[in-house]
Amino acid sequence: MSFFLCQQTDKIRIGLLTLFILLLLSGCQNRQASTNQPEQAPADQLPASSQPVTDGSSVPQAPDDAPLTLWVPPFFSISTTNRADAVLAAALAEFAPSDSGLSVAVVPKAERGTAGLLAYLLTAQQAAPAVLPDIVLINSYDLPRVVSAGIVPPLSEEESSAFAGIPPALLVSAEVDGLRYGLPFVANLEHLVYQKALLPVPPARLTDILAQDQRLLFAGGAVDEYSLSFAWTLYLMGGGGVDEQLRLTSPQAMAAAFDFLRTGREKGLIPDTTLTLSSAQAVWTFFANGDAEMAVVPASLYYNQQGEVGETGFAPLPSLDGQPRSVITTWSFAVVTQIPERRQQALRLLQQLFEPQLHGEWSWSARQLPTQPDALAYWDTGNPYTLFLQGMLANSVPVPNPRVIEELTRAVQQAQKMLLAGEISTQEALDSLPFRP
Repeated sequence: MSFFLCQQTDKIRIGLLTLFILLLLSGCQNRQASTNQPEQAPADQLPASSQPVTDGSSVPQAPDDAPLTLWVPPFFSISTTNRADAVLAAALAEFAPSDSGLSVAVVPKAERGTAGLLAYLLTAQQAAPAVLPDIVLINSYDLPRVVSAGIVPPLSEEESSAFAGIPPALLVSAEVDGLRYGLPFVANLEHLVYQKALLPVPPARLTDILAQDQRLLFAGGAVDEYSLSFAWTLYLMGGGGVDEQLRLTSPQAMAAAFDFLRTGREKGLIPDTTLTLSSAQAVWTFFANGDAEMAVVPASLYYNQQGEVGETGFAPLPSLDGQPRSVITTWSFAVVTQIPERRQQALRLLQQLFEPQLHGEWSWSARQLPTQPDALAYWDTGNPYTLFLQGMLANSVPVPNPRVIEELTRAVQQAQKMLLAGEISTQEALDSLPFRP
């Protein structure tokens, strides 16, 4: 994602002014005690504390009776009459009559873009800290950026101890430089889908794919900070990592991933179409149309669209060693407010949202994968896909979350694209990446 990157001063001022106006309009929502997206009030009705503040370190305190405000992606909003919204609305209404008298305001923002969560957070921090929320639900790609901007403080051991139901491996996805800044609430991971009629037994190893004649699709055309390249996924699944200097720790694992891509392309097992696919939805569309017998898709997509394709199987991604695992990304709740009383109330609200039955019923209805195994117990436990996801959550590895990881992931994405295009060799692809000496 890129925004406010113009080097001309006038463009920066215009961009900041435009987004600041939007922030003021949405910031007034923080004063309304409603669990629905609040109506906008005229800018001249905003309290004085919502005026621009140039020093981000001095944040005006919210009134004691102001509602706890959550900035969330659309999938967590209460804007429709479906069951997921009803479950969430009931939980927030139950919290409202608390001893503190606080209510909750849920303010949806786009997942990304100039009107997205990250854009609003970064601009509010610089221009109007008073409109920052008490809590934000943010993805594991953007969390390091808000941490770097000083928007989210780390959680203390005491604060995070109440959320022991989240597996340690998933908690890593909400850590930056060894400190925990968020509590993972929604997970996502990629797995294999395949046509049962053409492929009775899915491959467990990468060498199994190369030994047969069934084609594999994945999003090989994506080069952005919100995409996990297949090469990067295979590397992490194969035991590779990243050190503190942002260098790859296992040349062998990356070489094996690159060799698979090169050989698969040369054998026609990875179709040229792969290079044109830049999203999971595009991969699914081509797979559903019969352009390949196998495809790599995220659980969030398969869970919502599995009914579109008959006799489709699911399985772990093929790996170097044949072990069933995947790479996981998350959406985490991060507590923004540093006012002690409001911070305590924010954590109490989160404890309620993480209660396994609520977490499970909401995630089942919202078609989002919960991070807690106990929450999955409230899904349809007789459904084979539920059991499959339980196993994958237990065996997945998190995406490394250093502050500047996107530069490295983009380099891997670019190397993958050039390999799939036949423009470079495996060794040339490896030479383009930094490895630990």
